[in-house]
Order: sequence, then C-alpha cells, then structure tokens
Amino acid sequence: MTLAYTDALDDLLDELLAETPEATAARVATAFDRIAAPYQNRVIVFGTGYLGKLAHSGLRTAGVEPLAFCDNNSSLWGTIIEGSPVLSPAEAAARYKDDAAFVVAIYNSSRPQQQLRDLGCTRVVPYPILFWKHWRDMPKEDRLELPQQILQWADDMRPAYDLLSDDTSREEFRAQIRWRCLLDYACLPAPHAAADMYYPPDLFRLTTEEVLVDCGAFDGDSIRSFLKKTGDRFQHIYAFEADPANIAALTRNCEGLGNKVEIMPYAVGSHDGVVRFCADGSVGSKVAEAGATLEVDCRTLDSALAQANPTFIKMDIEGAEPDAIMGATQTIARCRPVMAICAYHKCDHLWIIPKLLKAAYPDYQIFLRRYAEDCWETVYYAIPVERLV
Repeated sequence: MTLAYTDALDDLLDELLAETPEATAARVATAFDRIAAPYQNRVIVFGTGYLGKLAHSGLRTAGVEPLAFCDNNSSLWGTIIEGSPVLSPAEAAARYKDDAAFVVAIYNSSRPQQQLRDLGCTRVVPYPILFWKHWRDMPKEDRLELPQQILQWADDMRPAYDLLSDDTSREEFRAQIRWRCLLDYACLPAPHAAADMYYPPDLFRLTTEEVLVDCGAFDGDSIRSFLKKTGDRFQHIYAFEADPANIAALTRNCEGLGNKVEIMPYAVGSHDGVVRFCADGSVGSKVAEAGATLEVDCRTLDSALAQANPTFIKMDIEGAEPDAIMGATQTIARCRPVMAICAYHKCDHLWIIPKLLKAAYPDYQIFLRRYAEDCWETVYYAIPVERLV
C-alpha cells in the first residue's frame, strides 16, 4: 500500500472533520427544509415499496400526514395503501406540483426524480434527505446514519481502506464516506451492472465445480443469477433461508434442480442456537428483536458445513453479515471460498467487513463494488489469489 492511497482518505476525512459538530448538525437538520420549504408538512411519497412505506410511517410518527403516495405501477392507481391514496405521477403532479414536496423513496431514484421535475414538480427530495430530518421517527432504518455519528469512526476507517486491493474499490470507499456525510450525489461513481451482482466477471470466473452457499436465499433470486452465469453447470448449492414464506417460494423455484440444491431452513450467525426473527415474506426478513414474529434456529456455517467444501459463499442477510463471517472462520480457512458479502445494511459494515474477511484468511484480495445508486447494493468480495481473473 502506498502513502498516496492513505493520503487520499486522510484528505477526505480532514475536509469532513473541519466542519464543527454544531455546523454539521445544523446542516443535517435543515437540509430537507431548504428543498421543501414552505411545504415541509405537505408531502407526497413517490414509491409504495419498502422505502416508501418507511418514509410514510416516519412522516406520520413525526406528525406529518402524507397527502398521498404516487407510483408508476398503474395497477395501484386509485387504491389505498397505509391509509393514503395512490396516484399516478401525472395526477399527483397536476394536483400538488405547486404546493407540496415530493419525497422519492425508491432505490435508484435519479430517473423518478427527473420524471417528477419533467412534470413540473420543483420540490423533489431524495429519501436520504428526509431521513436526515426525521431520523428519530424511523427506528427501522439502520442502513443510513447521521454524518456526526459516522465521523466518530474515522480512525476505524483507515485500516479497512488499507486492505482494499484496487483503485476502483478505494474510489468507491471514499465516495461512500463523502456521500453519507454530505449526500453529494455527484461524487458517486456510476454503479456496476446489476446483472453482475455477486458474480462480477472482471474479478473472478465461475467454474463447473462451484459449491455455492447462498446465505439469505430469499426465493432463489441470486440462485437464478448463478444458474444463468454458470449455464446450469455446478456441483451443489446450499441455500440458507429462515423465513417460512420465503422457504416455500424457494422450494418451488428450485424443484427442477433436484438433489443438487439443499435448502437449509436456518438463520446464519456467530453461534448455534435460537434467535428472534422478523419474517414478512420479503427480501427484508431478518434476525431482529424489534418486530420479531417468530423464533428460528440459527447455525454457524462452520457447524452447518462441517462436511462440505464450499467454493463460493454469498451473504445478503440484512445486517447479520459480520456475525455470519465470525461463525464461518474455520470454513473460510479450510476451503478458501470466494466471498460475496453485502455491506450496506449498516453504515459501519463498510469498514468492519473487510477487516473480518482479512482476519479469516489473510491472503484474500478485497474488492468493493456497488450495483445501485446511493449506498444500496454494495458488495465486498474476498477472493483467493488463485481465483482472481
């Protein structure tokens, strides 16, 4: 690692830390109002999915009753969701473009933001800026964090940054810190192709001998991508999924693969036992005390895979990734699998996960890639030298 790499992060942190905590707090608290004024309390929420419902709930908790949802899904127009009407973007703009703020609460929001502006809406606010204002009223949002809290961890960022193996990863790491602290959208590199998520052809090649361990298999979406990338030629798949509704969908979707797929009905963590689990039949199902709907068995990969030899481990488990890595250290040391680990469910995972991966197998090469706008769909790859392209 050259001094220039460390200096680049140091320069960024020096710039961010030059702002006093008081000035940072004031900037964060007023960012939404600067765009939405004078209609901070007249809000349309664009998007009826997870983020939209989170924004809608947070506004209500803050005492702001949203005027409506709007959504591009025409089948929802005229319906009621969470007690609010769902309008088409055109109808929402016709009614409210001059006297409401539009919060775009979907992933990859640049296109809908432009769509609203083209319809004449002038007060268009990305969801993270709404979070900055109403973070106290969004307890389920643990992927974003306030800048003044992020910068308390500046000393922890440097060792993780020094572990990164290429300029693309270092640029993305710095951009993530800048974006999270300033919401400076211009600083973000273009995302990589979503179709390559977990299986980037520029970093490693999948082989016909792959033994895939899919932690957070959901309904088999990432398995479908794996099959497409491999042409259905592989050795075995272990699919870990704890949500009963997701397990049912996963089972149906994997029927044609026979005994080459083994569905593991467990959460994945740092110890074997029973954990509280929030199961809602979605990609957001996770280990959590708040909102837990049932108890499920939790396994470490070291115990669950003691007789297996995985070549590839993917983790998208809604914030439990560090625990799962700690429960897989023997497997990692023994098998040296390629690792693809989601790093956006909690802000500090950006600098925690590379250190855990390197500790588990010091010869790993570590790469960071992003497959959506903002901070979403960010993945760390740990690749043994013999698997590198």
